[in-house]
Order: sequence, then C-alpha cells, then structure tokens
Amino acid sequence: MLLQTISVLSVTVVLFGSLEGKGVQMQRDVQCCMQYSQGKVRTKDVLKFEVQTEGPDCSIRAIILYTKKAVKCADPRDRKVKRLLRKLVQRQRAKAHRTMWLHPRGNLPVMSEIQ
Repeated sequence: MLLQTISVLSVTVVLFGSLEGKGVQMQRDVQCCMQYSQGKVRTKDVLKFEVQTEGPDCSIRAIILYTKKAVKCADPRDRKVKRLLRKLVQRQRAKAHRTMWLHPRGNLPVMSEIQ
C-alpha cells in the first residue's frame, strides 16, 4: 500500500508540476495548496480528494481535489465545498458497499456444504 501511494504521488508530481504558481506548489517533495482555486468543480469530475492540514510544509488548510483535467485547491470552510465533500463521501461509501458483495467473506458456506 505504501509503495502504491509513493508511486501515485511521484506520478502526480510529474503530471502536475506545471501547475506551480497557480495555487499548487511543490515544497520538499510535498504537494501543497498555497492558495484556493477559483471556479466550480462538479462532483462527477472529481477522481479523488485529499485533506491538507497546516504544518511546516503547507501554510493553509485545504481540500486537494484531483479532477479529470487539473488539481484544484478548495477552502474546507466553504459551504459549497462541504456539500461537495458530503457527496464524495457518499459516493465512496456506495462504491465500497457495491464491491463488498463481489468478494465473499470467509464465513459464507461453500456450495458443497449446503444439503
């Protein structure tokens, strides 16, 4: 899992390195939002999101939205961003619930055990 995360981050750094100066900047191999992006983001365009906290590497709290075309930085206190996050979390839960049925648990009986 850690290796997958590292590889995704390195690909993200390469793909989105050109966005520097537009709100997303690289600092010591960490992708940070330095300011909030303008414009709307539709729920269906968001591939994934991350929560950025304030710290030594990143100066603001933000929600990093990875869309089909770009990386956007959103203010977590904004009402519309909160609504978008609720929809994204609902979508994640629905997807997890659908895929749960694709992988049977170990406690289900095998067909040969049923009489």
